[in-house]
Amino acid sequence: MAADMVVRSDLLLLASGRHRLSLAPQIGGAIADWSCDGVPLLRPSSEDDLASGEASRLGSYPLVPYSNRIDSGRFRFEGVDHQLALNFGDRPHSIHGIGWQRSWTVASADPSRAHLLLDHDARGDGANAWPFSFHAEQLFELAAEGLTATISVENRDRRNMPAGLGLHPYFPRTSDVELQFAASSVWPNGADYLPTGRSEVPARWSYAAQRPLGEPGLDNCFAGWSHHARIVWPQRRLTLEIEADPLFSHLVVFTPAGQSFFAVEPVSNMNDGVNRMATVPDHGVAVLAPGERLSGTVRFRVQ
Repeated sequence: MAADMVVRSDLLLLASGRHRLSLAPQIGGAIADWSCDGVPLLRPSSEDDLASGEASRLGSYPLVPYSNRIDSGRFRFEGVDHQLALNFGDRPHSIHGIGWQRSWTVASADPSRAHLLLDHDARGDGANAWPFSFHAEQLFELAAEGLTATISVENRDRRNMPAGLGLHPYFPRTSDVELQFAASSVWPNGADYLPTGRSEVPARWSYAAQRPLGEPGLDNCFAGWSHHARIVWPQRRLTLEIEADPLFSHLVVFTPAGQSFFAVEPVSNMNDGVNRMATVPDHGVAVLAPGERLSGTVRFRVQ
């Protein structure tokens, strides 16, 4: 067991060869820790982090049924206006869906595999969180080469539902960490943290060639990415390859200044995508008919 991994009775522990994975189903279906040979591959979770009950303080959490922000929690879909509860403190927008703020059920688990479930009922107060009923699943599989995470959402409502998916992993930010991914464009944000016009990727934000992470000041959504990213910790002699299904057509990169972590998030929809469906062709928001399902897999391979 990794020295940095917190062991508690309410965590679900998986192992395979060199890998140890700790899940927190009751805290947003999140990953608390993942390590290889005792070295953390995700931001480690402390006892205080777990005690907070906040998935945003753990190693990784699911984004369902949408990624990132919805402007002021408001959107219009198929002629109906919806107002969501603002779910991130005093911030002015709804963010990251509702899966990260719900307790998930363990459907099955064995030493290297776990299957988590979440059901959302939009009747009554549930409509304030998300006005459409849905069923979501996460499947985690550990193997010798690394971790595979599959996330899905199924429309359980009687109406069409807009939907998106994503993963929000936080990675350790060492002084020498390097990043590589290619993208064709990026959405700069305005002062409200919502995307403005799309632009080519400026040199200061470009990681088409592997380079030190540095201080790019990113909290932005990239489009037209290659569905492959690489994170390298030279002093640790570790490389993490991220391969995402085509469903994840966008990549959000978050590099908060002065923090010991950064995020590289494969997601399906652009930020505020549900409000851009009429104006942005590649917004990435799926429209699910009743009973229709959206699913995608992200593979994390360690070298």
